[in-house]
Amino acid sequence: MRTNRPDRIVKEQRENLFFLFVILAVAVIAYGPLMGGVWEKSAQTTQALNAFMLLGVAFCDALITVMKTGPFRLTINSHGLLLFGLSCLALVIASVTQVWPFAILGLCLNVGALLSFCFGRNGVKAFYPALAGFGVIVIMLVLVPQVDELLRVLAGRASAWVLPFFGIRTEYLVQHAPFQVFLVAEKGAGVFNVATECNGVGILMSTMVLSLILTLKRHVPFYGVFPLLVASMVIGLGFNIIRIVAIASTALRTDLPYPFIHEGIGAGVYFLALLAVWAVNSRGAKLLPNSAFFEPHQT
Repeated sequence: MRTNRPDRIVKEQRENLFFLFVILAVAVIAYGPLMGGVWEKSAQTTQALNAFMLLGVAFCDALITVMKTGPFRLTINSHGLLLFGLSCLALVIASVTQVWPFAILGLCLNVGALLSFCFGRNGVKAFYPALAGFGVIVIMLVLVPQVDELLRVLAGRASAWVLPFFGIRTEYLVQHAPFQVFLVAEKGAGVFNVATECNGVGILMSTMVLSLILTLKRHVPFYGVFPLLVASMVIGLGFNIIRIVAIASTALRTDLPYPFIHEGIGAGVYFLALLAVWAVNSRGAKLLPNSAFFEPHQT
């Protein structure tokens, strides 16, 4: 009996590994088109890179956390199977109803199932914030074509309203076919194109992802997640307007190269927006009771 035990363990590990590869293959086939679309949208939306970097940091932090609570152990468990079953159900619902958020939910559940098989039911909880952030990124990337014009109009109008407070008379113009938004400052002394890259999706995506990761990592109860997420949206949209106003004002009143102004101010405002989200989230987390739902426990 003692000599056969290692053989049984090796056989069990092989069976678990084979089953895991089967689930992974099913996931790749089922969600391949969705991930292909996400990859294409990411390539077209350069602002998504920063959000994916935040996501990468969150995944690494979760991996470090879970490795401290318990070692990696490949086990096919009931929790992972439940998540995998729910992911399949969500995919079926998405296919029948054509409601694409169910497909994104299914993808996140599928990744959660794979993590559950690797780190156990409690270990996967450390990855919930990163998985939620991933879902937000995918949803935002899918929505970019639908909300691009609306966000550019909002940013253009708000910037045209704010600039006169800094002594810069500005007119707001919209051109159709192709759609373009312009800010004409000081009767043509400066003309600024509010392009797709200026629609605020980049800042908005990063602020929402950071807020969601922080709220879940800090164990904020569910009823507190939504207000903090809305606050991050307001911060993202507001700082995008600040970015446009700061770039236009600096370009008109200095002789600095415009690429330097655009990239330098853009990066500075981006980090200030993340800092504002962190500050608001920290304050909100202190005012709300903690929830232990996302806390990983040693098994």
